[in-house]
Amino acid sequence: MSETPNLFGILLGQTRKSNKKCLLRKNFSSKRWSFHFFFVYLCPNQTVFFVKEILITNFITPMKHMKHLFFIALAAIFGIQTSQAQEQDIEYGLFNHLSAGVSVGTDGIGLEVASPITNFLSVRLGYSFMPIKYTGNFDFDSDEAFLRKEDGSGYYDNVDVEGKLHMGDLKLLFDLYPSKKSSFRFTAGAYIGNSKLVTAKSTNHFINERYWGNSGPELGKGIKNYTIVSDKNGVINADLKTNSFKPYLGIGFGRAVPKNRLSVSFDLGVQFWGTPSLWTNIDVNMDTRYRKIEKDRILSDQDWVEDLKDGLDIMEKVIAYPVLSLRLNGRIF
Repeated sequence: MSETPNLFGILLGQTRKSNKKCLLRKNFSSKRWSFHFFFVYLCPNQTVFFVKEILITNFITPMKHMKHLFFIALAAIFGIQTSQAQEQDIEYGLFNHLSAGVSVGTDGIGLEVASPITNFLSVRLGYSFMPIKYTGNFDFDSDEAFLRKEDGSGYYDNVDVEGKLHMGDLKLLFDLYPSKKSSFRFTAGAYIGNSKLVTAKSTNHFINERYWGNSGPELGKGIKNYTIVSDKNGVINADLKTNSFKPYLGIGFGRAVPKNRLSVSFDLGVQFWGTPSLWTNIDVNMDTRYRKIEKDRILSDQDWVEDLKDGLDIMEKVIAYPVLSLRLNGRIF
């Protein structure tokens, strides 16, 4: 059986028989850790190895860096407070103060405004985003008909890929303080943004022109066809989707509306974004539409298809995203 690329080879990695590491892990290891957190689950080879590497690269290593941020935050918090030995004793009431802040963390770069409701409750409204793009390419070896060159001289053997991370969310958060003087808090709220978390597409001509818009990699078997179809320009597009509404729960330290003019605060929590899904143009019995890839329709026993199913199984278990952020606040009035 010849090796066949998948997004699926075409967009996300190598085939099972390949000895090369996953393209995205190899080529984009220098990118932000949160970026390949999204993609590494779909890499089609060395699944167990990458599950371990995710834990090391995407949690342990970043946590080491975030641990430093945590201590910096604590130092800044206590530094600001001790430098202004006499903390102002202000009363928090319904929207009687306003602050603005800037944050950085695993949810990206953020801007916020905050206002108290009572001495024990405050509200924050903001926007966070993580501007990441990637490009890459890889080689493959396949004799599928749709990859045959128009002049009959062989097969297309190189694919260029472009992807974007669309992590941009409006956030509405409520902070609950156990006591009037407490800086420790519980936080609940939601992030609201684009349901397309990641978009990826091929950027070079690698499909025989006669198959543009009508064929591509086959996921089905026999008469039960389930085919990934390129667009009319021969481009294969794929999207990783989550819920656009993502509830948030967390804890933190530091008031978003400081008693003095400045404060530093720290947040640790989780976004619940639901079960991720992979979407692309799929043909089912001559009906081509933009659809979610359904595992029960994947019947092909080719190695790369089995790898795709394994990747989908793992991806669907990632129902939450960790949020760790550091924020500088300034009280306006």
